[in-house]
Amino acid sequence: MKNILIVFVCIVMLGACNKKEKTTFEFLYPVSETRKVDLEFRDERITLKFVSGDSLQKASISLVLSGGEYARLWVGEFPYIVWLKAGKPWVARFQGNQWRFEGKGADVNSYLNKRNGEQIYFIDYYRIANREFRKKLDRVINKQKEDLYAANLDPEFVKQEIKRLRYERNRHLASGVVSGNVKDGKMDVLDDSYGELQKVIIEDSASWEIPGYRESIDMIVHALAKLEESPDKFHDVLLNVLNRTVSTYTDRRLVEYIVNKNVMSYVKGLGTENIEEIDPIFREWVHQPNLVAAYDELCNTNKKLSKGQPGIPFTFRDVKGDEVSLSDFKGKYVYIDIWATWCGPCNAEIPHLKKLEKQFEGRNICFVSISSDRSREVWEKFVKNRKLGGIQLHMGNDRKFMKEICCYGIPHFLLIDRDGNFINANMLRPSDPKTREILKGLEGI
Repeated sequence: MKNILIVFVCIVMLGACNKKEKTTFEFLYPVSETRKVDLEFRDERITLKFVSGDSLQKASISLVLSGGEYARLWVGEFPYIVWLKAGKPWVARFQGNQWRFEGKGADVNSYLNKRNGEQIYFIDYYRIANREFRKKLDRVINKQKEDLYAANLDPEFVKQEIKRLRYERNRHLASGVVSGNVKDGKMDVLDDSYGELQKVIIEDSASWEIPGYRESIDMIVHALAKLEESPDKFHDVLLNVLNRTVSTYTDRRLVEYIVNKNVMSYVKGLGTENIEEIDPIFREWVHQPNLVAAYDELCNTNKKLSKGQPGIPFTFRDVKGDEVSLSDFKGKYVYIDIWATWCGPCNAEIPHLKKLEKQFEGRNICFVSISSDRSREVWEKFVKNRKLGGIQLHMGNDRKFMKEICCYGIPHFLLIDRDGNFINANMLRPSDPKTREILKGLEGI
């Protein structure tokens, strides 16, 4: 009889834990903000519909929940992690680029959106030596764990958060390899990096909804591929990523995510040349109609950037305020750099670009740098202070040219022939030794 009673109590408790409950979450957003706000939840992205008041816009969303789950709040392109739990409503107010929470679920979400203390930034991946980066990463993650345990939060959340922090650490670890420095074909990474990454490449379908899980696996696969292949041979690295993914993982969602993300990134960066082996893998494993449509559109757009196609025309102003167009360079080769003063990798290329300009001075080639800085004043000051050579142009807020050349990140380089046609719409960087050899081999230079 006692055993029956225990089983009955367990069943009742389990039912209570799994009880579904509609819970409402509210959002307060400044009327001055024009960026849209999306809630990403269970692989769906819902745009919040705000009603304007005197100084704040208000929105709310009601969700049927049976426990606690992570979600992401997107303000424009910037994500914020939140925790949604049945019976724990909250009100989130956006202030100073930060969400501030009130209500029953405020404690967990305040913890998640705390911005105090040391942080990992993208520039850390390549700005500091890998050994120092690893030390910083351990400090940051250990401090986050200390804060988590000290906050005395919901045990269900703490259990999930420990996993999330582990995935965050793994993603940063792998990113330090993927985006780290490469010198003379060798990567600046600690000797134990490969073994460390091998330990954490484990699939866990139960973690699918935890922010950072799929991103960490994707980044680890990419990092291992870079360590196994020549890091500058992007085609070989991508094939390594794809083959490892489809042969290692059983969760088709994860396979589709990694294949789609890496193939799209490759085509965005390098175009559609040499994708004969890549395209069949994409079409076998990526089936979501919106993803396939985006890939097809990207491939079709890149066809107009193929070798021999007319260069995309532009007209921008130089430091003196004079208009300069692509057509002004007819009869000369043109090496174009899309950059910005705030871009770390762009700044790293400047000494190499200056060296190229010196080596090819007086030859039949022009070096044109087009800044995407929004502030003309900042750009002009930078050009003068750094004594930049070549032809310096400023596009300001006009992003049409970047869109038409499929420039999704900077720095981005183009090489145009004497007739104004593309030689390479994804040209190598000045720091790549092959760039000089390609330029030297141009007919009539």
